[in-house]
Amino acid sequence: MPITEDQAFLVARATAVDRHGQVVGPVTGIYYDDHTGAPAWVSVRVTGQHTESTRGQDHDQTAAQRFAPLASASYARGRLHLDVTHQQVRDAPTDGDDDHLDSEHEVGLYRHYGLSPAGDTDVDPDTASTARSRADDTHATLLPPAES
Repeated sequence: MPITEDQAFLVARATAVDRHGQVVGPVTGIYYDDHTGAPAWVSVRVTGQHTESTRGQDHDQTAAQRFAPLASASYARGRLHLDVTHQQVRDAPTDGDDDHLDSEHEVGLYRHYGLSPAGDTDVDPDTASTARSRADDTHATLLPPAES
């Protein structure tokens, strides 16, 4: 179930976690789709995994702002559960305006996360296309694998 307008206020004060439950960082903003008006992206202050080189440094100095998709995200008890990995968020493109996500940057983000504006997660990040070649035809299905 997508993040609703009613949940947006709560999401703006949430802590983002990745699909494995690892904390990504605090949500710092919500960005709405220009066409639908629905919440579509969040900005997150990504906290790094502390290594020997970052241990003891000021936490804000090792954090970076990144955009993360709200596609397939959910909210519960102060946590925004993203359907992406911590590493994907850390590696997300950084160019863009703090107040508005322009279409060029948004296309780059869709490509980075393997998404399409329609919410299709079967997009080739290299071509930004959902088309498959015959060689890639794996008879995709939404059903779980058959038990053996």
